[in-house]
Amino acid sequence: MKNLLVRSLYRIRSPQWFRDRSSEGDIFDLYMQMHEISLRSFEKNLEGDWEFVFFTKEVDNIQSVFKDHFFEIYDLWKQGNNILYCGPDNFMAKPTQFFGQYDDFRMFNYTDPKRAFNMDFFNADVRYYPHNMDPGTWEQPLLEAENWNFDEWNTEQIILNKMLWSQPGRTLQNTLMPHMAYQGHLLYGGPGLPQHVAHSNAWNNSDITDAHIIHLHGSRNAPEKLKFMVWLEQEMEKPLA
Repeated sequence: MKNLLVRSLYRIRSPQWFRDRSSEGDIFDLYMQMHEISLRSFEKNLEGDWEFVFFTKEVDNIQSVFKDHFFEIYDLWKQGNNILYCGPDNFMAKPTQFFGQYDDFRMFNYTDPKRAFNMDFFNADVRYYPHNMDPGTWEQPLLEAENWNFDEWNTEQIILNKMLWSQPGRTLQNTLMPHMAYQGHLLYGGPGLPQHVAHSNAWNNSDITDAHIIHLHGSRNAPEKLKFMVWLEQEMEKPLA
């Protein structure tokens, strides 16, 4: 059994990531820079003995990334590993334990919107798969993944949220942990930072100073989110508000 930090970063031929993103420049290069900052933060703060697994290749569209990576993670899990998945636009802000802390599949915080598809809808960019989770938890998700809906942006999150809430005993009260995956979709740098932080804290119902992981949501303007991650790495020891 190994503890694995896993992520994928594919070069995508199509600029359509639920909208045309060609005006943002070289998305792959921007995300690669985010990844490098992110990985340094995990190397500093992710506790325990772990290895990093990085999947990268070239594909036609963003949905191919989601589908391929679903099965890549499943194959690693079948080998008996604990898996923490965190995308390249996540920054680990303080020492954090994942490995050995949970015995079922976990995600930690809402996405936007907070309720969708008849579920409390959680963000899938920070998720944990323990080696000893019930194998039955995978059965329906694997069937849905085989018949991937390439026309729905949220296909991955829909499948993973069903997987989360199908587990016995999972309730909003014992699952929601916003400090473990603080959603920074409202965060941008510059003079408006204090207001952005205040709005973000209110949305998360959690203070950014308590955040273990900050998910910057690079899909909301990758150049600006990269600038914020550069600043965050340099200034993390200082108060944000």
